[in-house]
Amino acid sequence: MTQQSNRTGPSREWLLKMAKIEDTCPSVSVGGMACELDLLAPARSDVQRIFGRLVQFARRQLGMSVEQLANAADIELSEIVEIEMHVEPIPRVRTVVQLAKALKIPEGRLMEVAGLATPRPEISHAALKFAARSEPTSKLTNNEREALDEFVKVLVEVSDGKIGD
Repeated sequence: MTQQSNRTGPSREWLLKMAKIEDTCPSVSVGGMACELDLLAPARSDVQRIFGRLVQFARRQLGMSVEQLANAADIELSEIVEIEMHVEPIPRVRTVVQLAKALKIPEGRLMEVAGLATPRPEISHAALKFAARSEPTSKLTNNEREALDEFVKVLVEVSDGKIGD
């Protein structure tokens, strides 16, 4: 005979209230609670699409082939292809660090875009705006280049402590 637990956790409303209170205190983090409430990040498929598109556009802007990026970042060619095609659900930390170096994007900000760190609101907003304005093509259009430049600028500024610190 299996025992069923009658224990119930706190209500969603209580968790949301506590998350809001703790959000104002920099020494306390709601961490897992915010994840449980789906408050932190866009859906995983959105993260994959945005991260993959950013990697593809940044690579193309540098005039690199997929193979050249794989060599520069010391990453398997298949892994780059999977990222750009939105196949790999969550990239490994090492992969993101290596890509950040090769693509000249701040590591911490790229971690946020990859879904490996909680994104700051300005990163989330810039990422969604970038995804909405970018259309895959063989060569970056002026609009795509502008969207990429604007997104990377936010990543660099946040990294340098100019925004939101």
